[in-house]
Amino acid sequence: MVTDVIKKLNTAVAGAEATETAYAERGYNISISASKDNLNKIVQFFDDEKFYLEDMLCVDYKDYLEVLYFFNNYRFLCRTKVALRIDPANPHVATMSNIFDGAAWYEREIHEFFGVVFDNHPNMGYFFLHDGIDFYPLRKGKVPVPPEDKKRLSAFNVEEEEDAFTINLGPQHPSTHGVLRVVLKMDGEYVISAEPVLGYLHRMQEKMGENRGFMQFLPNTGRMDYLGPMSFNAAYVCTVEKLCGIPVPERAQIIRTITIELNRLSSHLLWLGAYLADLGGLTPFLYVFDDREQINDILERITGSRLTYCYMRFGGLYNDVDEQFVEGTRAFVKRLYERFKMYETLVTKNVIFINRTRGIGILDSEKARKYGFSGPVLRSVGIPYDIRKVEPYAAYDRIAFDVPHEMTGDALDRYMIRVHDMEVSLKIIEQALDMLPEGPYVTEKVPKKMKPPKGDVYHTVESPRGEVGVYIVSDGTDTPYRMHWRVPSFSNLIIFPYLAQGTLIADAVSSLGSLDLVIPEIDR
Repeated sequence: MVTDVIKKLNTAVAGAEATETAYAERGYNISISASKDNLNKIVQFFDDEKFYLEDMLCVDYKDYLEVLYFFNNYRFLCRTKVALRIDPANPHVATMSNIFDGAAWYEREIHEFFGVVFDNHPNMGYFFLHDGIDFYPLRKGKVPVPPEDKKRLSAFNVEEEEDAFTINLGPQHPSTHGVLRVVLKMDGEYVISAEPVLGYLHRMQEKMGENRGFMQFLPNTGRMDYLGPMSFNAAYVCTVEKLCGIPVPERAQIIRTITIELNRLSSHLLWLGAYLADLGGLTPFLYVFDDREQINDILERITGSRLTYCYMRFGGLYNDVDEQFVEGTRAFVKRLYERFKMYETLVTKNVIFINRTRGIGILDSEKARKYGFSGPVLRSVGIPYDIRKVEPYAAYDRIAFDVPHEMTGDALDRYMIRVHDMEVSLKIIEQALDMLPEGPYVTEKVPKKMKPPKGDVYHTVESPRGEVGVYIVSDGTDTPYRMHWRVPSFSNLIIFPYLAQGTLIADAVSSLGSLDLVIPEIDR
């Protein structure tokens, strides 16, 4: 399939220069050097071939800026890196938001941190920064922010209209689950438009990644998605292991799988309780936290933490598990299977819950592709795409499990997907426990100070919210030259203005909650 794509692209677009790369080493299958003359045709080719825009970022190589587009396919693995070099003194490039809707937010983020101007972009307003910023944060030198960009850095201004009023949903409102602000323009109880305002928790994780050693950055991974830190921990560790060629013992791979799935259960349980609270049902919140505390007890024994885990290490794990962990995990799996019956009666068959979610926030497969969805939000529109199946890591390639997917794409389906995901997680944990071998839990002689060879690598994992991608550029030193995080909450939130428009505010809250957002992950 990869060879066919290369042939078609080189035939369709003159000068595309598509070449196959070593996926096992780089994490992507095709590499393309684009120019401003053929960039639009290349992007249009991937749209015509039904690819989605997986990620978009920028790297400052001092002599030039490189804008990178990563495309992939929901039907088969074909990650493609398209690289465009631009002049740092005149950083202009055409917007691709007219082809892929999701590109609009990625381009705004790149403009904000690198100063790249995307011509004909519908809205180059800033997401994260404020007017106290004097230099573009991710440029390698002190590149000043020009006066015209300073104007964009000013606070978000709301235009008043006759027969309409504006209200703030957040940043303190409980339904935004953290400091997310959404400015709603209202006509009575109906939403005319919704504008997310981000950045209240921004901590420049990618900048910190460029100024810390590979081992020093490990604790940061759990501070982004604090509800699914095991997946973020795994994404970073696996990326560095791929970059450095570090082997991982079989026992460590199995334990990684178990702990990731326990954490996935913990995250889904919290979302379930919080989402019901958004809709006015507080009782389930107490039940799910009862179950979640059981998971926290199990993971605390081996990690020393109950929330922001930093359990994985390059080449293995922080420490081994014992028989008490195995027996405690088996007991919890049995307990949760039984609790599903109670949740089905309390929530799934509850007529009030059904009426608040059925037919609300409907999405389809084409919207999913254009915006680059992943995780439960993607699978709710009927696309059975799961990184654990498509690009197995840890021990997922040796475990049998199904990928649940619904067809309607509404808030109720997004709920059902996560319920089915929890059932899948329990089956994965059971199989992993049965196949847990004896042996070392960490590779011997992993250097404490990592100095990977020069090059770049992209690696993805399936977090509770969807696809987490880590892109690292190494210059051969003990710190990354560039580290970028593709996070699912950011790419999934892009659709909310579309979902909210024309709906009742109560239904907009239901749609927002069904996306399962973690705001520190967005504000990485």
